[in-house]
Amino acid sequence: MTAHLVTPLSDLPETGSKAFAIAGRSVLLCRSAVGLFATENMCSHAYALLEGGKVKGHYVFCPLHGVRFDLRDGSPSGNLTKKPITIYPVHVSDDQVYVDLPDN
Repeated sequence: MTAHLVTPLSDLPETGSKAFAIAGRSVLLCRSAVGLFATENMCSHAYALLEGGKVKGHYVFCPLHGVRFDLRDGSPSGNLTKKPITIYPVHVSDDQVYVDLPDN
């Protein structure tokens, strides 16, 4: 895993999400009252972008069909998909957000 500097924390909405291109991947940073999370920016149901979906607590909702994914482990809720999304480790140091991505 390699830590990638993404953005200042102050540039992220306090509640919501924003996508970034990092090392050839589209990564979605999600921020809510319960924390900061990083995930692949792709719904496992209809392969739509998750950016723009509602973030509530530790869940992100796909804006296309409303599939809910747990941002702690990527697991989906409901019947549309059983396939989880990929979650990446994220941390903040000196107001800078870093995401750890696999080296491959």
